[in-house]
Amino acid sequence: MPHLPSPTVSDATRGPDFAKRDREGSGGDDLVTALARLFPREKAEKLFKTPTANLASNGSAQHPDKRKAGGHGPTLEDEVVFLLDVDPDDVADDGPHSPAEWWGPFATCVYRWEIFMGRQAPIPLMRGPRGGLKLAPKFCEWMMGLPGGWVTDVPDLTREEQIGRIGNGVCPQQAHHAFRFLREQMNKPLTEHTEESNGQGPTD
Repeated sequence: MPHLPSPTVSDATRGPDFAKRDREGSGGDDLVTALARLFPREKAEKLFKTPTANLASNGSAQHPDKRKAGGHGPTLEDEVVFLLDVDPDDVADDGPHSPAEWWGPFATCVYRWEIFMGRQAPIPLMRGPRGGLKLAPKFCEWMMGLPGGWVTDVPDLTREEQIGRIGNGVCPQQAHHAFRFLREQMNKPLTEHTEESNGQGPTD
C-alpha cells in the first residue's frame, strides 16, 4: 500500500518540485509535491481574496490579468468587479441562497458560507459616486462572518471607513476556535504536552 512521504522542516518553505523524482538519488517526491499531484491547482476550489483594510484606499479595480501582469496579485475588488456576473441592481429571490449564476467560479465557496451563516450572500457590488462599480461593504461584512449591519449599519461611516474597519477586524469564528484551542492547551498537564511532542504520526 503506498504511503505519503514524511513531512520535513523544509516543506514549510518550498513549493512542489515535479522533476525531483526523476533525478537520480533524489529519493522520490517530497510531501509537498506528492500532495500537489493528488490535488492539482486547476481542480482546486476557487476562493475569494480576503477583505483587507487597504481596499478602502486603493485606486479603481483592475482586471486580475492586468494586475498579475504588473507583478501583483488581484484584490477582492478586482475579482468582484471583473469576474462575477452580477449587477448592483439585481434582486435575489427569497431563500437561503443567492443565485448561483452570480458567482461564476466562486459559487461553491459562496454556497458553503451561506449554509454556515444561515443567510444569503449580499450583492457584492455597488455603484460609486460617478457610476463606476465598487466593492460593497455589506459583502465584506458577510465574508468575514459578521452579523448583518455589524459595521455597515453604524451611523455616519463612509464606505471607505466601513471597509477599513471590516478589513482590520477578525473573523469571529476563527477567533473563537483559536481561543478554545489555546484554552485546551493551557489546561493540559505538562506531561501530556511532552507525550504529544514525542508521538509518532501516520507516515512511512
